[in-house]
Amino acid sequence: METMKSRLLGVLTLAGVVGLSPTVRAAESSATAQPAPATTQPAQDKRGAAIRQRMQEVAKELGLTDTQREQLKPILQAEFAKMKALREDQSLTRPEKLEKIKAIRAELLPQLKEILTLDQLEKWQKIRQERPAEAGSSAAPQP
Repeated sequence: METMKSRLLGVLTLAGVVGLSPTVRAAESSATAQPAPATTQPAQDKRGAAIRQRMQEVAKELGLTDTQREQLKPILQAEFAKMKALREDQSLTRPEKLEKIKAIRAELLPQLKEILTLDQLEKWQKIRQERPAEAGSSAAPQP
């Protein structure tokens, strides 16, 4: 009787292993064949589109000329890159990050003064005060 139970248990174990084998192989081959797509990409695309949309609105509010847009584009791209790197830097504390944000924004002001009219600069500063997170710290590459 014991040998019968042992054989039955052995057969069931073998059947289980054989039955799962194709499933395991399929899972392994799909895992090695194609890495899973990054889940942050769609969110980044949406955020980038929202930022570009907002900057288009700001450009319209300021009444930027095509020349001004072209002049501002690399400046805002550089600010965007600095802010992005700052957001991703896990070594800094929140107060340290806030200080760096202030420094990055302070670097931007003299550049803006060279491009914007006095009226446009005042509007820019007003927008920044109303929406500090949107109007510069996450400024889009395109004004």
